[in-house]
Amino acid sequence: MTSKENSIKALTGRLRRIITKHARIEELPIRTGTNVGLTAKEVHCLNAIGEQEGANVKQIGDMLDVTKSAASQMIGKLEKKGFTRKGKAVGNDKEILVSLTDAGWEAFQAHKEFHERHFTTLVDRLEAFPDTQIAVAAAILATVETTVDERIAELFTD
Repeated sequence: MTSKENSIKALTGRLRRIITKHARIEELPIRTGTNVGLTAKEVHCLNAIGEQEGANVKQIGDMLDVTKSAASQMIGKLEKKGFTRKGKAVGNDKEILVSLTDAGWEAFQAHKEFHERHFTTLVDRLEAFPDTQIAVAAAILATVETTVDERIAELFTD
């Protein structure tokens, strides 16, 4: 194996560890101000609804890159927990619009502050790297993402 291949192997190993850690985080319950535990997927759904207040279920699904059915199920769970409410669009009884309750807005804000804190920490730590190195890292990650997309297409294409 060449030196470059060894470096790429080390890079992909590190990326795999990061992905595994992120997946673990996604599974942990997140406590909200109401002390109700939410999954990371539920919090991301709340975030999508808060970012697009009054969006319909399909739009929320598109934002989360899930089906309309999956989005509807998630929104239903959040409604049962008191974080969202559904209503019909004016002039269209089939279109369901989604909004946050007060508890939903509280969780949305807590999530936003959490991400802002962690993003600020990341920016502070990466400040030492010149813009050119950040651009190279972005290009490398884009190449990795394209390779993963191709692998997904290969594995899941009928």
